[in-house]
Amino acid sequence: MEIIYQHALPISLILGAIAVALALGVFFFWRFLPGELAAFYLWPVRAFFFVVLGWCMLMPNQKRSLTEVIRPRFLIAMDTSGSMGLSPNATVPTRWKTARETLNQPWVTEVEKQCDIEVYPFSSELGQPATVAAAQSLSAPTGTATLLREGLRALADRYRGQPVGGLLLLSDGLDTREARDDWASANWPCPIYTVRLEPAGIWKAEPDVRVDLIDTPRRVVVGWDSELKAVIDGQSAGQPVRVQLYENGGLLEEVPTQLPEEGGRREIKFTLRHPMIGIFNYEVRLPALKGETHTNDNQQQITVQVNDAKNRLLFLEDVPRNEAKFLNRVLGDNQNVSSLSFLRVAKRWITFGRETAATMDWTQLPLSTYKIIILGDLEENMLPAAQYEALVAYVEAGGSLVLMGGERAWGSKGFDASPLKKIMPISRAGHPPVIEGKFRVTVTPDGLVHPAFQKKDEGEFVMPPVLSVYPGSKPSAGAQVLVTAQTAEGVLPLVVQQRYGQGRVVVVLSDSLWRWSLDPNPLLSKSYVRFWSQLIQALVPEQQELDRFSIELYCSSDHPYLGDALQFSARLMARGTETPAELPMTCELTTPAGRKLPLTMKSQGITTSAGKHLPGFIVELPAEEPGLYQAVVRTEVNGTKVESAPYPVYVRPYTPETMPKAANISALQTLARASSGKFCEINELNPTLSALHFAQLEEQRVIYRTLWNNWAILAALVGLLVVEWTLRRWRNLA
Repeated sequence: MEIIYQHALPISLILGAIAVALALGVFFFWRFLPGELAAFYLWPVRAFFFVVLGWCMLMPNQKRSLTEVIRPRFLIAMDTSGSMGLSPNATVPTRWKTARETLNQPWVTEVEKQCDIEVYPFSSELGQPATVAAAQSLSAPTGTATLLREGLRALADRYRGQPVGGLLLLSDGLDTREARDDWASANWPCPIYTVRLEPAGIWKAEPDVRVDLIDTPRRVVVGWDSELKAVIDGQSAGQPVRVQLYENGGLLEEVPTQLPEEGGRREIKFTLRHPMIGIFNYEVRLPALKGETHTNDNQQQITVQVNDAKNRLLFLEDVPRNEAKFLNRVLGDNQNVSSLSFLRVAKRWITFGRETAATMDWTQLPLSTYKIIILGDLEENMLPAAQYEALVAYVEAGGSLVLMGGERAWGSKGFDASPLKKIMPISRAGHPPVIEGKFRVTVTPDGLVHPAFQKKDEGEFVMPPVLSVYPGSKPSAGAQVLVTAQTAEGVLPLVVQQRYGQGRVVVVLSDSLWRWSLDPNPLLSKSYVRFWSQLIQALVPEQQELDRFSIELYCSSDHPYLGDALQFSARLMARGTETPAELPMTCELTTPAGRKLPLTMKSQGITTSAGKHLPGFIVELPAEEPGLYQAVVRTEVNGTKVESAPYPVYVRPYTPETMPKAANISALQTLARASSGKFCEINELNPTLSALHFAQLEEQRVIYRTLWNNWAILAALVGLLVVEWTLRRWRNLA
């Protein structure tokens, strides 16, 4: 503990002021009260007042340092789903009983000496924390699903930044949502200890196969091929398994496979072709094996909606730059186009966007189905020669091509070295390096009449300066220079457009437009989004023919089981800047029995795939019968009826939690290994956890207490003034 002074004035000035005040007091008492007895009473009071006042001016504080020991937490995630109540036979305890017994072992007392233990029950959702005693009294497990991955991630997020010594997972490792176990090898923030809750090899190896999961893009574009994955699980007892794919009730393809002798999974892939628009029902069936008794899980269905190709956009980029990152954000939020981006990372292509890629080889995509293609910073050798010729033919046929470019693309081995040179709106006089600075941007007369730079409801189009320009470009005959940049080398073209055949080619000769989004001026910071949005709209003339309003409809789960809640969310989208007022929204749900249920949706915010929070509508109801449900959302805007595309959902007739199945030991072992924890047999758990030592964290806190700004000091100052005034009145002094 120490005393510190926080005065702002120099201490010499404070002491000097007190000394002057005391000296003046002595002088005036000597001058006006010489020999008066009152001076002997008043002078000490006056002097003591100035001393206390000087103490306050120094602003003294008491500083104390305290060291606190922070105990880490030890978490227990306890699976309460229905599969925990399974047992291979009557002589073997259920997984739930074994899990509860682990909480009675001595390790609990040993760990509690060093940590605070918190138990979290979970199944389809993560429950509230409980004590060990409360967890021991939990009722039998009845959860209809196990979201193991999501539960562990939710725990990690809840304790992010807090000291966690470890996590004990009491689960059979069966996740009803995840088709594969590769998620378990992710990075985990603390050691995870897993345990085998049933004897190894105890389950009887009778023939039993099931379709665990089928997955495919739910919405595809006509003319595309997509992939359907089916995950087959179980024990075939050496018999071959026939995996059949049906489309709208007709057999489409059959693939034979074999499961491991000890049982396990296989993933089967089918290629789906979509030559027609419509809604198609696909079913994967497994014909019953000899001796198989449980066959209600031998099939699963999924529906696919095949849409017309409207405003689709393809974006190709080499190693991602800031320009690509910011542009992809704009594309993700643009409701006028459906974008698909291919980026090269570690010599391979990755994809993302509002569309689902049918293939990782973008050269296999039908370019004619895209309205706009944007090429980023690509060198000539990044694409095969045949694909360049396909791009030229694409533009000739009416497509729009944007060459965004960068250091590679505008270099000697870039676009100039490819067949694209003959359709570019510029010719390059050599390949001088990029010039950098702060260059004023001007929209030319041609640009002012171009749809991309027209005055909109937001006002005049304002473009901030650019920080880089690729020089050496000369507009071709017939090209339009839309935007220029004023540099030390003169006025240089920045955005140039040219018609070629039935299509158009646009070049952007800067890689710093993304910095517009970072401008502190709110008006200028919107220029980047406005530039790309208006340019894209100008390159898609068919946009004018689209409906003014549309409804986007989704379901919370693509693979619901009987008894699950079906939650449909919808949002109303309007072209342009018009935002409709809150409107009544109705969801008509057709059940498998053919009944039509009109449901009123309630207004509630929803989150888009781009992470934006937007107003929307939600309705929820339980799935009380298995089969195919179909939802359609309708509303009316200013007398115009608006209807969503039908959204089909297939409800599976069983829950995997009730199917006899061995624990997923592989997932438990992977979790323990990836997190630096340990997988334990039941007899190893107590010694393993009892031997753990957890580091105790010390946190130092500093406490300050003011010694001058309190009631005692203030009362003393006021009291001294009152005493002096009383003495003066008593002695009849002025």
